[in-house]
Amino acid sequence: MMYQDSIDQASEKAALTIAFLQRHRLAAHPVNYTVSYDYISGVNAELCHAIEQKLLSKIGFDDFIMAELYSNFIVPASKENERLVQSMHKMVSQLSQTSESAAIALDDYIEVLDLSLVSLRGDNPTQARETLHKVLDATYDLRTSQKKLQEELYHSTEQSHQLRTELEAMKQNRQVDPLTGLYNRLAMQEHVDLWLTDNPKRQIAAISVDLDHFRQFNQDYGSSIGDVILSKVAKKISAYVQESGLPVRAGGEEFLILLPDVDLRTASEIAEQIRRGVEKLRFVSSRSKKALPKVTISLGVSLYQAHENWHQFLARSAQVLGIAKKRGRNQVASENML
Repeated sequence: MMYQDSIDQASEKAALTIAFLQRHRLAAHPVNYTVSYDYISGVNAELCHAIEQKLLSKIGFDDFIMAELYSNFIVPASKENERLVQSMHKMVSQLSQTSESAAIALDDYIEVLDLSLVSLRGDNPTQARETLHKVLDATYDLRTSQKKLQEELYHSTEQSHQLRTELEAMKQNRQVDPLTGLYNRLAMQEHVDLWLTDNPKRQIAAISVDLDHFRQFNQDYGSSIGDVILSKVAKKISAYVQESGLPVRAGGEEFLILLPDVDLRTASEIAEQIRRGVEKLRFVSSRSKKALPKVTISLGVSLYQAHENWHQFLARSAQVLGIAKKRGRNQVASENML
């Protein structure tokens, strides 16, 4: 797995990783640390989904489970990266060899032409004919090498398009939550970095969202139905976010909506629209055909402050969300209430 964190970002994630290991009473050996760090970073969407499912179902973590996660999600991702690197290396190597052969053929042809020009200036017809034959043979050899180079270039172009498509798909998979189709935390960090690089003082509003009593819902109706609910709620959340906004699955039953260049009042109005929209959703069990309990959400709205790092901001957003929960859930809280 390739990481592109700065020293500060890596330090923050390392601290969160250690906290995760301590919270679940796991030793900080390489396997546990790698799984936890990739989960905190959000670089492996499938791994994040698997861990979040275990968190939702309240399955404890131990070395055996962490080793299983490592084997199922870390190793295959590394092998896929290695396969793409090898494919690119093979393509470049083949093209380099063909280009080198074509260059040698061209040098030989130029040398033949230089010698031929000297011979053709003479008065010997026999020598002139022999020289012309040499030029024709050299021209044929050059044509053959150039044709091979052309074919190799065409083949390499096709390969590069295929590799580009696979790399784009990998990038997409790394940035999107497989269950809900929303962005994951890795994509969130990349977008935020771009926004703040463009304007360090940029105003970013965040709406933290949590499904009310969802763990109990999963226990009562099963994680399969729970996944359907999460997917439907995610779709409803996305419907209220403009193209400039970023809907994120932050983990488990938690979502985060980032809204650049939006003030606190506008963000609170959007949050209330989302709350009402989700409250109107109705669900029916595909097995029993009976109506499922109404799903509601709690929301917390806050603004990013330039003096705080991103993880501090997320922690403060969680505090604001906690206010909505303490006040009875199914409502919107603002950072003004802190």
